[in-house]
Amino acid sequence: MQPTPLLRKLWPRQLEPDPAPDNAIPAEVPVNKSDVNIPESLPEPKCALLSCEDIYRASGILGARSKYDINKIVEMLNSKHIRELPKEVRRASVLMALDAAGTTVDEILNDAARRQHALNSYEGGQQKEFEQFEAGKVRENAQIKLEMERVAAHYADRIQRNLDHVAREKEAFRTWQAAKEQESQRISEAVGLCSKQAVAETSHDASPVLAKSAAATGSAAAGPKNDATGLSH
Repeated sequence: MQPTPLLRKLWPRQLEPDPAPDNAIPAEVPVNKSDVNIPESLPEPKCALLSCEDIYRASGILGARSKYDINKIVEMLNSKHIRELPKEVRRASVLMALDAAGTTVDEILNDAARRQHALNSYEGGQQKEFEQFEAGKVRENAQIKLEMERVAAHYADRIQRNLDHVAREKEAFRTWQAAKEQESQRISEAVGLCSKQAVAETSHDASPVLAKSAAATGSAAAGPKNDATGLSH
């Protein structure tokens, strides 16, 4: 509804937002699209880590022709037949099995060393990749933090501007209220003076009438007394 001319005269000043760039359309701080589309859950690793068997296979260890390897020895030691036996007894059992298979202890130790070397090499490569991945995420988090601080500063400035605008309008309204109070006091004083003068004039106009009424009352009271006096003579 449009304001009437009378209302415009009574209140020509209307509150308007600050003539700032974000007056009609707030100038929001741009945010990267990748930062907006946040996934609901953490992504899966880019590639699954290899199992020990896959590492051995990739290193060519499983292609050895020996019937016995370190894994076979581990299986023997965990067998229910000898795992509860004393350590020396289990060692003797392993050596007897190796002699029967025609495999030397050095071959078993070399196989174990090759497996350990393959695992350590794979671990080293994965450790390096993880450190690079972690460093990238640290840089990304630092960039996100800077973006957050920039956005927070932007909106803090907008909030402060709004508060300043409200304070300015509040002060203007209080100034108007003070002027209105003075005007009301002047009007009240004038009305009071006019009321006292009207009462005084009314009292002055009524004085002759009251005097005549009092005189008439006095004459009426004196008349019967004289008549009574005459009769007594």
